[in-house]
Amino acid sequence: MHTIYRGNAVHNSMRSMVEFELDYSQTVTLVSEVDLSEIEKLRNQLGAERPSYTALVVRALALALRDFPYANQRILRGRFFPLLKSRIQKFDRSDITVATERDLPGVTNVASVDILRSAEDLSLPAINSILRKLAQSDESTNENWRKQKFFMTARPRWLFRFLSKFPNWFPKAWADYRGGAAVVSSPAKYGADTLVTSWAWPIGVSFGFVKERPVVRNGKVVACPTFNLILNFDRRIMAGAQAGRFFARIKEYLENPHLLTSGLGECDHPRK
Repeated sequence: MHTIYRGNAVHNSMRSMVEFELDYSQTVTLVSEVDLSEIEKLRNQLGAERPSYTALVVRALALALRDFPYANQRILRGRFFPLLKSRIQKFDRSDITVATERDLPGVTNVASVDILRSAEDLSLPAINSILRKLAQSDESTNENWRKQKFFMTARPRWLFRFLSKFPNWFPKAWADYRGGAAVVSSPAKYGADTLVTSWAWPIGVSFGFVKERPVVRNGKVVACPTFNLILNFDRRIMAGAQAGRFFARIKEYLENPHLLTSGLGECDHPRK
């Protein structure tokens, strides 16, 4: 036995966005295991103020985008104007979008997207504080989520599905409602080790469940806390070598958390 139904307004909106915006043929995924031994020392030292893993990844990603400006851009689609070719939108700051879990009755395919503006200039405690507030927010306290929910449920549906595509066509709409080049999302707290997918953003970063795994140090196998770090990128923006260097920088920041707390100056990591 089975049931056929149309789905609710949110389901139809998400389906429309996914079918329009995602193209797996344009993306490549890199995965690497990150040794979190130093990060765990830092988190233990900070006690109740210890940053979440998401805050650490956001900070590392923001600094890596600062160090490698060629990664901080996206393809501006020309589909709405057939006579115009696709162009490139380059971002001058590291605006990081974070997917936040949302629970709506009868809806299983929704998350809100919140933007941390100029995240490269935010301290790790500031990022952590912002993420905590976002996780606890609702429609009454989060204007961004309120607008997103309205667009997903307002009628007439055909009009708002059309308007939801505007960020793909108009640079300002993208910057206002989607942020910059990168999004961070992870289901790690539910035990997932690796998330491999495609995103509407040209760069998607996620990480897996943190647990002790075997790591080789000085020729000996030892148990260390690690997670899998995943980078999904638009191959039209970066080739493999450039993406590899960018990915290595994110990993470098995470395995050397003193760089995240102090923040490297341009003299330490020149822009590429």
